[in-house]
Amino acid sequence: MDDRSQGTSVNSREVHDFWPRLLVSPILGALVVNLSGLLDQARHSPSGLIASYLWFATVAFLIWEGNRRLYFRLPRREDWLLRPWRRLRVLLALICLFTIPFAAATLWGWRVVTGDTGTRQYALPTALFAVVAFVVAITHVYETVFLLRDWESDRLRTARVEHARLQTELESLGREVDPHFLFNNLNALVHLVEQRSDAAPWFIRTLSATYQYVLDCRGRTLVRLAEELEALERHRTLAEVRYGGDVRLDVRVPRADADRLLLPPVSLAELFQNALKHNTVAGDRPLHIEVRVDDETLVVENTLRPGPAGTRSSRLGLTNMRERFRMATNGVMVWGIERDRFIVRLPLVRGSSGAERSGEARHQEAPTEIIPPTLP
Repeated sequence: MDDRSQGTSVNSREVHDFWPRLLVSPILGALVVNLSGLLDQARHSPSGLIASYLWFATVAFLIWEGNRRLYFRLPRREDWLLRPWRRLRVLLALICLFTIPFAAATLWGWRVVTGDTGTRQYALPTALFAVVAFVVAITHVYETVFLLRDWESDRLRTARVEHARLQTELESLGREVDPHFLFNNLNALVHLVEQRSDAAPWFIRTLSATYQYVLDCRGRTLVRLAEELEALERHRTLAEVRYGGDVRLDVRVPRADADRLLLPPVSLAELFQNALKHNTVAGDRPLHIEVRVDDETLVVENTLRPGPAGTRSSRLGLTNMRERFRMATNGVMVWGIERDRFIVRLPLVRGSSGAERSGEARHQEAPTEIIPPTLP
């Protein structure tokens, strides 16, 4: 027997159907004898009728139990879906080898003992036909139940595999770090060191905290919005070294929303760097970035200041981010241009109360070095 057949049979101890069998068997036994005319009630006393019906109930229970034990020995996956004709032949063989001989022997024995020939000429063959019909019907019920159970197991197994695949893909997308961000900030750091600026130690600590946050987010599908806003503030202060006050960040997010709403990590930093990369920032053309919450959607928009043709966006970063949001929040991230502003809408997820409390504690311990000293 191959591996697919092994382990696919049903353990009868896992099927808790004793009480249904015990309650339904007397009903089936009475139906068989009354429909077939096997029992002539006028020939029996009240006690004889009770004894007869008890016998028929016992026979029905034993036939059900015997077929049940044989049925559970069959391999589960080799059923109607894969090998229907083979399955049908096996079930018919069980009926011919067990059900019919056992039912005929027990019913004939009752007829011999009681001398009751019934009310119809072919009462015994009719009773055997009724027994076979009930066995086929009950077997069909078992087949349906276990097919549904197998289908549900396969569906859950497929869902777990798909979840693992999406989790791996999500982590892979989240590990992407924009090399332009590192290159620009290293150049800024070189400038501060060459100028022997007092801001150099602060810049190093802030840059270190920025990458520490990226490392801390590994393996996390969602983080609190408050954490993302703290990371965004660090990116803004780093940008001041290059642009001074020409990059203006306006965050209008209530504290309660920041603590209870979740989103994939490093999202706001990516959008911030994307805005710097693809727009011209100058004293007469400042870049204004606004962040706000609109009905559990985070709206990030910036003034549109297109840079040179060589810096036109391929939208690859936004496409990757959209996939991350789809897998992590089951929502749709959208972006577009409205009234000379580039607007991105991020779906948010409501967090648990426990996450809000733990996040609040971390928020209160936020580093203070993100406030830059006077820059040269």
